[in-house]
Amino acid sequence: MGDARNALHSRDSHIWTLRIVLLVLMGLLFLQSLVIYSRQNEITVHVPPDLSKGAVLNPGELQAANAFFFAVYVWRNLNDWSVSGKEDYSRLITEYQCLVTPEFERWLKQNEALKRRQGELDRTRVLADLGLYKPEFVTPLGGNIFSIALLTTIQERVKGVVIKDVGMSYSLRVVPDTRKCNVMGMALDGFMVDPTRAEQEAEENSKKARNKSQ
Repeated sequence: MGDARNALHSRDSHIWTLRIVLLVLMGLLFLQSLVIYSRQNEITVHVPPDLSKGAVLNPGELQAANAFFFAVYVWRNLNDWSVSGKEDYSRLITEYQCLVTPEFERWLKQNEALKRRQGELDRTRVLADLGLYKPEFVTPLGGNIFSIALLTTIQERVKGVVIKDVGMSYSLRVVPDTRKCNVMGMALDGFMVDPTRAEQEAEENSKKARNKSQ
């Protein structure tokens, strides 16, 4: 009789163990279903500005034109010192910190500190790009990374007097960015090469052309 009771007790315990395991598995399956569902509803697609010729869009894939206009937007705003560089530059770095990589943010802060020490912030600044978008301005580097060529003018004033009015050539790198604070899905990651004055670049290209012709 005792053996029968022990057998029944062991069977009941085993059944309860199986029920608990089943409930745990069902809970894990439910959580996994929620994760899959949420990911299916968080697909990001970057749509190029010109769809007249159609486009094949893949989730998360950056578009060359979008990367170009993004670089123009961020770089122009970082260099728009409407009041004074002493007030605006540091504020703008903070304001746009989610649209630049942490590494480039550190460079910007170091650049701001250097200009402050050298007395180059007591002025207003306006940066304007000199041309519309062209495909040759954007070079895909693979891995959703782009090199963006910008030809701009920089005009700086002190008390309304123009003290600098030069053309500048920039080569900026745009990379994908998945930080939650970055709603654009891309960020500026610094310079491909050091910025140069446009006339300096023109002289270097002219020298190269003359050397090739000789």
